[in-house]
Amino acid sequence: MSSARRLIGSLLVVMSAGVISPAQADGPGWVQNRTVVNIVNTSNGGFNVRLSPDLTGCFSQSGYGLNYASVYPDHLALNRIKADFLVALATGKPISLYLVDANCKVGETILGPYF
Repeated sequence: MSSARRLIGSLLVVMSAGVISPAQADGPGWVQNRTVVNIVNTSNGGFNVRLSPDLTGCFSQSGYGLNYASVYPDHLALNRIKADFLVALATGKPISLYLVDANCKVGETILGPYF
């Protein structure tokens, strides 16, 4: 009986490891062909964006949560990237993002289908 209990205990530990493991962030790397759901202008001059399907594990500026990517005010292409997001929101066109880190900081965008 003791070995059966150990076996069951071991199985429960292995099965629960997948359930309680920390969430993986979508970055760094490309997230492709998403739909813009929400754009939030932040007080520091940057903005956050929520996509569908949701991003996961992000650390967005101003505390908007795990599903928002961030474009910081010091980004050299801030206005061009914002324009891409606004067009994607208004038209429903897909957008792809290059996230430069695990915090979902946006580095680049592609408006339209990912090539």
